[in-house]
Amino acid sequence: MIIATTGSLQAGPNAPIVYRGSYEEIFPMMAEDGYRGVELHIRDSREIDRKRLGEQLKQNLLTLTSIGTGAAYGAWHWNLGDHDKEIRRKAMACLKEHMITASPHHALIIIGSMQGRFRDALSEEEFVNNIEESLYHLDRLAEQYDVSIGYEIMNHYESDFLFSIKDGVRFMEEHSFKRIGLHIDTVHMNIDESDLGNGIRMAGPWIRHVHIADNDRYYPGHGHMNFREIIQGLKDIDYDGALALETFCKPTSRICGKKSLEYLKFILEEVYGKDQI
Repeated sequence: MIIATTGSLQAGPNAPIVYRGSYEEIFPMMAEDGYRGVELHIRDSREIDRKRLGEQLKQNLLTLTSIGTGAAYGAWHWNLGDHDKEIRRKAMACLKEHMITASPHHALIIIGSMQGRFRDALSEEEFVNNIEESLYHLDRLAEQYDVSIGYEIMNHYESDFLFSIKDGVRFMEEHSFKRIGLHIDTVHMNIDESDLGNGIRMAGPWIRHVHIADNDRYYPGHGHMNFREIIQGLKDIDYDGALALETFCKPTSRICGKKSLEYLKFILEEVYGKDQI
């Protein structure tokens, strides 16, 4: 299991991204602060220099674990459930470009807010049908580029569809996706899951990616989230993916990054044993 921090070239002041700036600026900081994994939030992969990205990752001994994609929904409203076929096409083209970026690193592509909302379609039924059609198309692309997709379980305030782990498992079992699994987020879980550890154990191998933050979206250890229960659940299902920080960068990026890593290492040692970390 690798602890990854988040980084972005462009992020709003309240976006839950830890490090902000050019890769040349933030990658050395991440490495110096103790990280070996990074989740990049990229609005459009065509806006970056992929070759330079690979060089910077290698130079700083960082692994690209995942790509966050929600900025495209915020900027252009591209989403997979929309009534407008052209909007769905643009969303899938954007996600394909992220797969090209992720392919050399076999990183995971997150689908969260880019799923859209019920209001983006003419009916709930149309929305679900559009989501299913879009996901099957993306699943084939993920096979082609040798990457995985994490479909995010978001709370019922921010999503209209699949906002519990149980619902996510049912949806996965009803479909024959080859490269799509579930992406869970501790903040969303804190709202809609009654039992964090058992929710994880119930999902088992469907869980492909995990976002970590305390209940208030600050760094782990800042609030009251029971991270021992969460990490124990992940241990019980033999989860070996990333724990990616999606937190506010307050009071500063460096303080947030260092406190997060220190606290999570402490919890991991408690659950796994010091000799296993």
